[in-house]
Amino acid sequence: TKTGVLYVFGVRSYVDGIFDGKVGVGSTSPYYTLDVNGQIGAGAFFYTSDRSLKKNIKPLERSLDAVTKLQGVSFDWKKDGTKSVGLVAQDVEAVYPELVSTNTITGIKSVEYGNLVAPLIEAVKEQQKQIEILKQRIEILEKQ
Repeated sequence: TKTGVLYVFGVRSYVDGIFDGKVGVGSTSPYYTLDVNGQIGAGAFFYTSDRSLKKNIKPLERSLDAVTKLQGVSFDWKKDGTKSVGLVAQDVEAVYPELVSTNTITGIKSVEYGNLVAPLIEAVKEQQKQIEILKQRIEILEKQ
């Protein structure tokens, strides 16, 4: 193992001549603390989620209704024609505005995909309750 400095060839963001702590890789105007224009690879991404950091914790309700309003799409990126699948940020914003960020400089919207896991889990649980009710009804009908 070696120690040393990692040099990132990119742009550091300055506001009024003062470094604002944002670093851009392949980006001349970073919006996020680390703004990478390109692919990122990692073994894992961890989201801070400790209970001690949260307040007003409430269970999600009607997740199935919300999730069914989302539309998964396939598309080609305009930049290079690469095929992909995902969601359209404006569509997500209509259902879960807290999961969409808008770059105040470019107006480009981004989705916090990782946080869609919670409503998806709750939607599956709601469906499972519906399945259990239907199974009970079928058992009753089969006994007649």
